Amino acid sequence: MNNKQINYKRILDEYPWIAEKKQKYILSPDSDGFLCGLLATNHLDGEIVGFYDGKIALIKNGINVKNCIFLDVDINRIKIKSVGHHMVIYNKRITHTNINYSNCIQPNILRNFDGRNDFQKKYPFGTIHLLLGIFQEVKLINKLPKNAIWPLLFTDGVWNNLFGYTENCIEWINYLGIDSSKQILNALFCTSHYSFYEIMLGLNDFLRMRDGFNAVGYLNNDGEYIVGGRNKRTGDKLKISNSNGEPINLVKNNSLFNIYHKEKIRIEEFITSVAKYVDWPYQAEKWSWNNFRLSKFAKDDFSKIALSNQSYISLMDKNPLSMAMTSGANIEFTTEAPDRLF
Repeated sequence: MNNKQINYKRILDEYPWIAEKKQKYILSPDSDGFLCGLLATNHLDGEIVGFYDGKIALIKNGINVKNCIFLDVDINRIKIKSVGHHMVIYNKRITHTNINYSNCIQPNILRNFDGRNDFQKKYPFGTIHLLLGIFQEVKLINKLPKNAIWPLLFTDGVWNNLFGYTENCIEWINYLGIDSSKQILNALFCTSHYSFYEIMLGLNDFLRMRDGFNAVGYLNNDGEYIVGGRNKRTGDKLKISNSNGEPINLVKNNSLFNIYHKEKIRIEEFITSVAKYVDWPYQAEKWSWNNFRLSKFAKDDFSKIALSNQSYISLMDKNPLSMAMTSGANIEFTTEAPDRLF
């Protein structure tokens, strides 16, 4: 890829599956994943069959994960199709047989960026922003409503990045072609619709909407609903595991699992609200919330280990399922234990 300008056509040539209709998708359980799901169900007649949060995977029973596409998740497996945006390579000069992102559409990899040399240049937007450019290339979508600006600024903290990492954001806007008047995001990001104050008010309204769906508790493994956490800003997140990696908000259904009805209703209402901003209706029949297989994984990071070439090689020896650099000195990673993805 040309490091100065993305080539959407070449991406489609190399990964034609991203524009194929009636695909099955597994999402990250947050606003970026939900927006990607709304885009895929509305413009590709796709079906949402699961969720993955880095600690557990919920996949609809009877679905072969190799026939699915992970959205807003970078999966380190040749046989798995995915689209993500995190910094996943520590040092591009290190080769390892367990680095397997060849079937993952990944903006940092497209530009040959790594965490050791290029962390400050990493992609500052969400998966949804990348997908919109790709979908526009094949004429699946060409225009967004004015109100789409609010979820597209909110998702993955883009509004913070625009002013906190301004130089990098401008550079990526140019790379993605958003500075072109014909690009789908141009009218929202590069044309003056609002004053700074109006942007603050619009984002504040969106944040208050999000907070209206904050979880008031969770269902633990013993089937007890624990009340608490209302002030935590979880309105845009489906909570399927806790900080220890234990599944929550799941109800056992023989050998399968259903998402607890309170959690399901809360997230469906958030998705429905977001759908109105982008004019991609939430189609309940295309989203699965029951009869999932549960796979539990181990998640860890480098908070207690110095990140270096050698420790990175040791990590890759473990063949992580997914990973993301959260700072120049840390990698969060998931390994397949005790369960495997496939």
